[in-house]
Amino acid sequence: MDIQYLNTDLEIESKSDLSRIVEEFGEDVLVLHHGEIRGYQHASFSIAGGSTDADSTINSLCTLIEQLPADVREIWDGCCSRIFDIGYESGTSPQNFRSEIRAATIQRVAKIGASVVITIYPNSRLSGSGWM
Repeated sequence: MDIQYLNTDLEIESKSDLSRIVEEFGEDVLVLHHGEIRGYQHASFSIAGGSTDADSTINSLCTLIEQLPADVREIWDGCCSRIFDIGYESGTSPQNFRSEIRAATIQRVAKIGASVVITIYPNSRLSGSGWM
């Protein structure tokens, strides 16, 4: 079973309402969750139409964030957590797997005050259990 890139989700948390960010992203994203979790407002997005690699997906999401109107950008800036969560499925081949996040992308992520998390899921065909 091959190691593979799955997707990159953007997850944000705030004490403030995130509805304006959800509205501004519009049809460019799939809203995976929008609501309260543990007393915080939470929203999770993936890029509409899927993604082929983490670097291009992060850049697409950065563009959406950079284009937010000033009043909505204030909501973004007020978030207590802004995370790009890159998901991979583990496997037995190839012997190694590389997925580059370019320096320019890392600079964009830092400029918008976000972090990067890498999540590695077990290969459901190998473990016998589904993760999705």
